[in-house]
Amino acid sequence: MTNIDNKTERLGREPVGKLLLYFSLPAIAGLFANALYNIVDRIFIGQNVGEIGLAAVTVAFPLFEVSIALCVLICVGAASIASRSLGAGKKKRAELVLGNALALSLIFVLFVCLGMLFLLNPALKFFGASEAVLGPARDYMLIVLLGMPFFMISFVLNSLIRVEGSPRWAMGTLIIGTIANIFLDWLFICAFGWGVKGAAWGTSIAEFLSCLWVALYYAKYSVLKISYKNLKIRMPLVANMLAIGITPCITSISFAVLLVILNQTALKLGGDLAVSSVGIFLTLDTLFFLPALGISEAAQPIIGYNYGAGFYHRVRRAIMLALISCLCAFSLSWVATQFFGWQIVRIFCNDHKALIDMTVRALRIGYFFLPAAAIFVVTSYTLQSLGRAREALIIQLVRQLGICYPAMLIMPHIFGLDGIWMAFPATDLGGSILAFFAMYRELGKLKEENVVALKVASDRSSGCR
Repeated sequence: MTNIDNKTERLGREPVGKLLLYFSLPAIAGLFANALYNIVDRIFIGQNVGEIGLAAVTVAFPLFEVSIALCVLICVGAASIASRSLGAGKKKRAELVLGNALALSLIFVLFVCLGMLFLLNPALKFFGASEAVLGPARDYMLIVLLGMPFFMISFVLNSLIRVEGSPRWAMGTLIIGTIANIFLDWLFICAFGWGVKGAAWGTSIAEFLSCLWVALYYAKYSVLKISYKNLKIRMPLVANMLAIGITPCITSISFAVLLVILNQTALKLGGDLAVSSVGIFLTLDTLFFLPALGISEAAQPIIGYNYGAGFYHRVRRAIMLALISCLCAFSLSWVATQFFGWQIVRIFCNDHKALIDMTVRALRIGYFFLPAAAIFVVTSYTLQSLGRAREALIIQLVRQLGICYPAMLIMPHIFGLDGIWMAFPATDLGGSILAFFAMYRELGKLKEENVVALKVASDRSSGCR
């Protein structure tokens, strides 16, 4: 290979287990730090503002998911192509991917900010805001929009930092933002008494600091360099990036739609109290899923690089280790939801017994089949890493449209408020059964490709002799 830094080449040399651990710990720490953005906001708001404040942040959350979906649309495909390009020794192509990913980020930022600015009030009402909640929710989002450009740009470029083999720097992006957010939330909410506006200012300033950290990496330490000529959109490359990223993008969009259904149904069945419970549930949902997401995210550059380099046996090993690790992580999260729900929920609402009881019941029902989700998460990330955009899209659509949405729309009519939470285990179980068959087929293909590669290597060796 030529022109590829040693920290990238190690992806094809070092033991897969060691690499997965090396990449997973920073990825999990980074995701945990990122999750703390929402967790800290809700803790400070729940303890200092109350039920209406929690509901206001909850109904604003779908707008965040739309932004994340657009980021994921860019960065997953960019990371997949860049990692395979580096594995094949094509550094210039990886730099072109970086430039086009940044250009798309700037375009999408403009789209998101203008769209949210002009449609904010009707959107918040549609997302489940009552008249009491609409004002605080609008105040929160107007300030958050100021930090949205920094959030989206750092989100996309941070994924490419990890592809280069610098997971610790990528982790630092999120940790810096989180530490700043915690301090600023305390300052603006507790010390200054700004309520939900204080939470919004803390988030926006923290996102700006994270973006500065990403800019420092590309200015001084990156293997890949950002150049003006690479910012020009190359449609074939962009089409390939978006084709790979469409599946996780749809996942985020479908989650945003799910949030709308959740908020509307909760408001109808339980009022603002139930909407607040949904907010706590979804905040914890991010926390319980992040170890598995971090492991799967860490496996992506390992899988992509080794697949590009033709090391198919290493690809299979990375997939299996990721699957086992995710299963263990989800099992620990299951124990937390089933046996320690009361202690966890009290962090958000120390003296609101009705809200605590409602949310603890939600956790126990909603996460009953959580360990089964491991196979779906790993399969989804694996297909993206290998460039199997169509297969990843199909299993995602079937899971969301064929299982999750019908369950969410039907079960509350039968079981009331409990029906909302029952839709989650139905989705985890059904989606994982579907993903199992896709993963089994992919592992079979990798085994066959490895046999062919070994035979070719053997023939070449015989020819040399």
